[in-house]
Amino acid sequence: MIEEFPFSGIITRTIIVQQENGDIDESVVEIYNGQMDVSLNTAEVGSIAQTSNYIVSMPLIKRENNTYVLPKKDDKITVNMYGDIFTLTVNNYIPSQVGGLTIYSSRG
Repeated sequence: MIEEFPFSGIITRTIIVQQENGDIDESVVEIYNGQMDVSLNTAEVGSIAQTSNYIVSMPLIKRENNTYVLPKKDDKITVNMYGDIFTLTVNNYIPSQVGGLTIYSSRG
């Protein structure tokens, strides 16, 4: 069966807050947990090792407070693709007017 979003994934964001006493608190917040699609977007260049670039597609979700679930640069995406679990770093994104979100990310 062919599905638009055949894989599952979680998008997380690390939030760093400096306290008044100088201590730094770091917390990881889950931004999205659900269906997505992932495709490799890196051309092969001979035998040179390079960072792989990926395109992640997911539905454009609206929260209860009328804001959209949108990633930010350096958010982490953990993808489960046929049992292969790997992490990507968000570089940029583009929302679509037809209800989708395209995320440009890298691994490596």
